Amino acid sequence: MTTTTAPSGPPPAGTDHPSARAGRDGRARTALAVLAVLLVAVLGLLGARALRAGDDDPGRAVPQSAEMETALGVRISRVAVVGDGGLVTMSYVVLDVDKASRFQADTKHPPVLRSEARDESTNRVSVMRQGHINRAGATYYFVYQNTRGALRAGEDVTIEYGGLRLEHVPVL
Repeated sequence: MTTTTAPSGPPPAGTDHPSARAGRDGRARTALAVLAVLLVAVLGLLGARALRAGDDDPGRAVPQSAEMETALGVRISRVAVVGDGGLVTMSYVVLDVDKASRFQADTKHPPVLRSEARDESTNRVSVMRQGHINRAGATYYFVYQNTRGALRAGEDVTIEYGGLRLEHVPVL
């Protein structure tokens, strides 16, 4: 009677033993699964970033008013509904430090944000860091309560202050 024993250890290089194929196939499948998960994660992050970038760009520029900029020393740069719809931010860029400081310090007469889509407005503002030193070119903001949902993303607002008006400002 003859007995055959199977070789112990890995098959010799270059052989196509079934156990060698199974090991390579398993490693290849694992590597592909890891690559697929990484690809999905990267695409998800890129997609989320693209959506956020879209929120920052309404597709049209904020209108400008030379008269308002000269009088107030600021250029309105953005109006956005935030805080799950309960707050509104109005951002502005400082052009003239002295005029901008007076504008920001006028807590008794804040700019009014008036909806152009309905008869609603808000002027309940919490001024950002009253009394701080403004820098030309820096962006600052006011935070408003969105009273009765006066402003909605995708619509336009008119900003009124001291007899001046800036119309058709997109709300993000």
